[in-house]
Amino acid sequence: MKNLIFVFILYATLLTVNAVPHQFDKRATTFIPCPDDLPSPNVIMTPDPLVAGQSARFNVSGTLYNDLVANIADLRIRFIDSTRKTLIVNPYYQLFNESFPRFTPFSIVAQKVDVPSNLTSKYTIEVVIEAKELDDIYGCSMADGKKINS
Repeated sequence: MKNLIFVFILYATLLTVNAVPHQFDKRATTFIPCPDDLPSPNVIMTPDPLVAGQSARFNVSGTLYNDLVANIADLRIRFIDSTRKTLIVNPYYQLFNESFPRFTPFSIVAQKVDVPSNLTSKYTIEVVIEAKELDDIYGCSMADGKKINS
């Protein structure tokens, strides 16, 4: 009788655990430093994962070794195929409208980044803080993505 009660409690516990929604099924995109020893800004995307053909919001923040000068420094977001050789679409650019001294926390929000509808099944997202007209890169983060259809 004790075994039957134990089996019933175990069975009820398993049913309860399986009925709870699994929060870990949705994996957040993890941004890592680019392989060039530059500082790696923090990147948070919404939605995550991205949806092909829709818009996304990118919050980028961190601390860099260089001054970020308003209207010169910019945020660049690129979608590249998994070989990291071919751009999927032209990069997104947004100028900083505020200056930040070096070693001072900065933050910039790209409200509406168009996610390409022609994403490959696997791709790379590259987020760069730079001064394009000075041909200087200050920070870089990248992440691998997998295509989610709209």
